[in-house]
Amino acid sequence: MSIKRNYILGIINDRTILEFEGVISNYASMSTASSSHMYFSKQPVDSGEISQDVIFFQIESENESKLDEKVKDLISQLNELEGDYVLRDDETGEMLVTVRYGGQIAIKFDKIKTLKQGTFKKIDDLKTFNADFGYCKGFKPNFRPIEGNSIEDLDVNPEVIYITADSSENLLKLRDFLTDRVKEIDSDLEVEFTWFFKDE
Repeated sequence: MSIKRNYILGIINDRTILEFEGVISNYASMSTASSSHMYFSKQPVDSGEISQDVIFFQIESENESKLDEKVKDLISQLNELEGDYVLRDDETGEMLVTVRYGGQIAIKFDKIKTLKQGTFKKIDDLKTFNADFGYCKGFKPNFRPIEGNSIEDLDVNPEVIYITADSSENLLKLRDFLTDRVKEIDSDLEVEFTWFFKDE
């Protein structure tokens, strides 16, 4: 009798999803590509902005030790690809591989009285910014206030950008770059940085 285990793989740069799918197909009895927006966004997002960057898959084997060996070989092959990823056991929640240097930038509107025209377009451009020193990911929410109008009496949700890099130095470089760009959009916008997977 065989055993099965379910996994979730998240890809930082969604342009590499086909490469990851190709490797996973050599090990998985079944797999499905989907989007991470359901995990990242606390509000509904524009479906036109959703990209496939998560793979749900199942590995099957004769026994526990052979299944563990398959997973070990899979991770070894995935590590040869150019791209950061996270891998989680769907049943136990255990993170088998994590992006070591990641964080989020929350752009807050608390000090803004009136939104300048073009504010959201410029923020959306930052959500897809990729450079040698890191990647950005973000989603466009379904609701945003109208630019050019007063927002003093509105509770505007922060715009969130998820960032990752290959070192803590580059993560901070990306954070500083984005902070400067946000302040160029409007100096009253507030930027709050949260660090994920920080080294001890």
